[in-house]
Amino acid sequence: MKKPLYKQNDGNGGTAELLKELWNAAVALRGNIEPADYKRYVLPLIFLRFLSLRYEKRRSEIDAGIADPKSDLHTTDEQLVLSMREDPDLYLSKQVFLVPEDARWDNIIKIARTDDVKLRLDNILALLEKTFPKLKGLLPPIYAGSNLDKENIAGLINLFSKDIFAADASGLDNLRRAWEHFLVEFANIEGKRAGDLWSLPPVFRELMVAMMEPVEGKVFDPCCGAGGMFVQSDRFAQHSGKLSFCGQEAKDFTYRLCRLNLFSHGLDGDIRLGSSYDNDQHADLKADYILAAPPFNDGAKGDKGWGADRIDPKDARLRLPGAAGPQPLSVRNANTMWMLHFLGHLKDHTAREAGGTAGFVMATGELSNGEVARLAVRRALVEGGFVDCVVTLTGQLFANTQIPCALWFLSKNRGGGHGFRKRSSEVLFIDGRKLGALISGSRKQKELTDEEIERIAGVYRHFRKTGAPAAEPGFCAVAGVEKIREFGYALTPGRYVGASDDGGEDEPFEERFPRLKTMLLGQLDEGRKMDADVRAALALIAE
Repeated sequence: MKKPLYKQNDGNGGTAELLKELWNAAVALRGNIEPADYKRYVLPLIFLRFLSLRYEKRRSEIDAGIADPKSDLHTTDEQLVLSMREDPDLYLSKQVFLVPEDARWDNIIKIARTDDVKLRLDNILALLEKTFPKLKGLLPPIYAGSNLDKENIAGLINLFSKDIFAADASGLDNLRRAWEHFLVEFANIEGKRAGDLWSLPPVFRELMVAMMEPVEGKVFDPCCGAGGMFVQSDRFAQHSGKLSFCGQEAKDFTYRLCRLNLFSHGLDGDIRLGSSYDNDQHADLKADYILAAPPFNDGAKGDKGWGADRIDPKDARLRLPGAAGPQPLSVRNANTMWMLHFLGHLKDHTAREAGGTAGFVMATGELSNGEVARLAVRRALVEGGFVDCVVTLTGQLFANTQIPCALWFLSKNRGGGHGFRKRSSEVLFIDGRKLGALISGSRKQKELTDEEIERIAGVYRHFRKTGAPAAEPGFCAVAGVEKIREFGYALTPGRYVGASDDGGEDEPFEERFPRLKTMLLGQLDEGRKMDADVRAALALIAE
């Protein structure tokens, strides 16, 4: 009996095992395609399935309304029924698109085994671009000219036609998980570290959005990847339409992926292509919320760093409000540039505006690194009253590597007003390294439970709106600027909440190794000096 490509999620194997088997099945269908190029053929198919799945679900809702005498959609007029089923407005009202008949998944299944399936898929992509102008340039014809076998294309279509992707709530959720899992795996294939491209686990977005509570205003992500922060924010706001989305992405394929992701969720966004470092496409933008996951320690492993020499010293982003001169930039690490970029794009606090808040992910080493430029920027952010909250999390949240990381929250609404309390001289520290439970089916990867996400988010909400929360030893504490000065502007939560903080597991290798190397070389030098002293003393005794 042939072994199935995947196993149904029966509650025992768990979602992680299901996603792993789906990925392995997709990899088995790669054929002669280079691993790094395979995403260009798989991800558009998932997009087509997702677009069609949302259409199918909405179509079922419309049919149910037509049949329900209590519904505003109810009718027995057959012509009107046909018209309603093809009414774009009934779909757009739920952020869903009326998919052209040829592009619907049931038709794609029909053409899967045809000899010209690759050409037909390209025609479907062209049809979508023609039907929806927002997709223009995002779905280039890629299948007909590829060396991907038609049998393998049929296998991929079959893979995403499984019962687990049925047109119901669980089917959509499973496809979203598959999409996110495949993004991470493709990033891993390309050797991307956490924070690069799309490799951030969804739990980070869920936690950051729960803490930030974006409900109305402008959401900005200058390193937006596939746009997950925007989708999660819209989900939190319950698709109210009161949020607008702006973003920038340096990689062309990922830029297109983000726009496809937004489109498939019925969202609009001003997404622009280019490097945020030296080609800021939203130079004049001021945001209510910034949610971002910049590449971790970008430039740390390259010979030329990340490009600090391309930043004009007169760049407005380098100047903090009230500061006399520009802030220094680390040549070998872009973290300080990202911090200043985020802060510079936040709305200022005024009588009419609360002021914006930025939440972002960084490696924990940035909390205490002693490099001159990085310490200087950290000191300036603390003394300027911009650091609102710092959260450390376990490194086991990533699938294929352990990278302890921290969430930073910088804010310009710390002066109070507009629903926020004054807290300009306080910083909330949360140590979440012990939180998280193993994902079902995984022996090493953890995720935060809904209760743990709410525990962290609830403490931050209380801090921002009500008062300083009571200290919980080992978990959270509020510290004043004077205390932070005593610790040399180190922002590692363990120092403030009473947890152990030995700088070991939470310190990335690229930070820890130079420090330990310097320490060891110093000890060796001291040892050689002691050796010389002993020899000299022995020589005197011998005389």
